[in-house]
Amino acid sequence: MGVEDNFQSWLSGVPYELAFWNNLYRWDRTFDGVLNCWSRLGREIQLEGMDARQFLSAYDSPVVLDVGCGMTFANGDMLRTAQGLKKLNVRYIDPLAVFYREIKHRHHRDVPDVEFGMMENLTVTVEPNTATLVIIQNALDHSAHPLQGVLSALDALHVGGCLYLHHHPNEAETEHYKGFHKFNICLNDRNQFVIWNKEERIIVDDVIAPFATIESHTFDNGYIVSLLRKTAPLNPPLPKPSAECLEVMQMLSGQRPMGRSFSATLKFKLRYGWYNAIQFFVQALSYEDRMRLRRLLYRS
Repeated sequence: MGVEDNFQSWLSGVPYELAFWNNLYRWDRTFDGVLNCWSRLGREIQLEGMDARQFLSAYDSPVVLDVGCGMTFANGDMLRTAQGLKKLNVRYIDPLAVFYREIKHRHHRDVPDVEFGMMENLTVTVEPNTATLVIIQNALDHSAHPLQGVLSALDALHVGGCLYLHHHPNEAETEHYKGFHKFNICLNDRNQFVIWNKEERIIVDDVIAPFATIESHTFDNGYIVSLLRKTAPLNPPLPKPSAECLEVMQMLSGQRPMGRSFSATLKFKLRYGWYNAIQFFVQALSYEDRMRLRRLLYRS
């Protein structure tokens, strides 16, 4: 499956994702759960498997990109120094940023704005060779083309910068390839970082070897963490986005309707309405009831 086909498949998962966040932010109980359990806004940056403080302290004005961030703000935006906590320059970037801003304002939630940007074409909206740390957490395998996302994130980093990847193993298999779950991430028997689905299997270590190093670990909780250090500019340079990719970016940034035709746009709105109704009910349930419902659905 090519990049263009992947984008069309990925777009079909957008209504579900928007409905999820809309209803998570709708209810005070679930929104407070986001802030108390997931968010680290106003707190020190912490990354499992990486000493972010030591790494970022080596730079006078580090730039941090939280790519595919959703609406969790999960990693912290402060750096601990000898003088105390210092505000980090964190840019929150997500392809659904325009929709997230609408959700934020609709439910009157005081959280940072998210910038529009696509992981696969990050350096269209971010200057190449400028970021110190790029964080992609539970998002690479939700993208339309994960390998392109890795390469684009490395392109955004200056030499010496780090790409931090943190993901569940084989999530598409667990989620039965629903919504954004089209790719799996795992480590093979040589501890190499692998992106795969039913059509393809890519060993990332081999692809990035000319311009980055990689260290990967599986932690006791099952999460996979990979640290990619940029050692040289990308060679060959990344190609410019295709017409298909630019069209998708125009849709997501609000420059054109979410579809190539009136019927496609209507289908998008109907799918969102359906998922929004389901999520309205699901998020209104207690956590325990949601887990019971989830187990029941996966058994059926």
